[in-house]
Amino acid sequence: MIDIHSHILPKVDDGAEDIEMAIEMAKIYLENGIKTVVATPHYFERNIFTAKENTKKILEDLKIELDKEGIDIEILLGNEAYISMDLVKDIEEGYLSTLNGTRYLLVELPMLDIPLYVENVIYELLLKGYVPIIAHPERNAKIIDNPNILYNFIKKGALAQLNLPSLEGKYGEKIRETAEILLNHNMIHFLGTDAHGSIRKSPRVSKALEILKTVVSDDDFHSLTSNNPILLLNDENIRIKEPIKYNAKKSFLSRLLPSKKAEGI
Repeated sequence: MIDIHSHILPKVDDGAEDIEMAIEMAKIYLENGIKTVVATPHYFERNIFTAKENTKKILEDLKIELDKEGIDIEILLGNEAYISMDLVKDIEEGYLSTLNGTRYLLVELPMLDIPLYVENVIYELLLKGYVPIIAHPERNAKIIDNPNILYNFIKKGALAQLNLPSLEGKYGEKIRETAEILLNHNMIHFLGTDAHGSIRKSPRVSKALEILKTVVSDDDFHSLTSNNPILLLNDENIRIKEPIKYNAKKSFLSRLLPSKKAEGI
């Protein structure tokens, strides 16, 4: 698996507290079969600590320490950019890092709301050749209430990234249910650990990957864990499945009716 959402860089945001924690996170990544990670420190309106020049230097220092420890892991540079009207400007002026310098940008929405200008930002990014990837939409309160908000963003040209811990219920049962809904309706295109170094937000996701195998097909599992992120890192086009609009009433009835497997069909 390739992780496109990680807070492994030390002392830049609420992720790794120091170089020792970052090294420990790297070891856990390898234990969980993850050999490529995109470091995506939070980015807010030209914060100098998480802007490109600073994070680039910190990443170089981390790579030196990992090499000293004999830890063979590839860490690439990006940001998790909080949604704003200035994202294109911040990219073009060299403050904001896209994922590995590609056209793809990880974008964070507020947890409790959807700003009215989100569609305008999606449009502007696409117009300038950038592809927004909505980070952990399953955790957004408005999308939990109405998954078709994400459906509309995808139809406008955005993509989406799921936090693997959501599948284990680490953020709560409602978020776990939403994660499965989005997966089953072709609204997720990438995976991330969103690892911060704490026990609750650790890179230990082997259990979540096993759960994922029970939720999606083998082909979709391969696309999410390998094919799509490889295309992303190579700055290539990603062909996605048509998203399926969520029907709450139909979903409720399907839970009441016996499954074909239970019927022996």
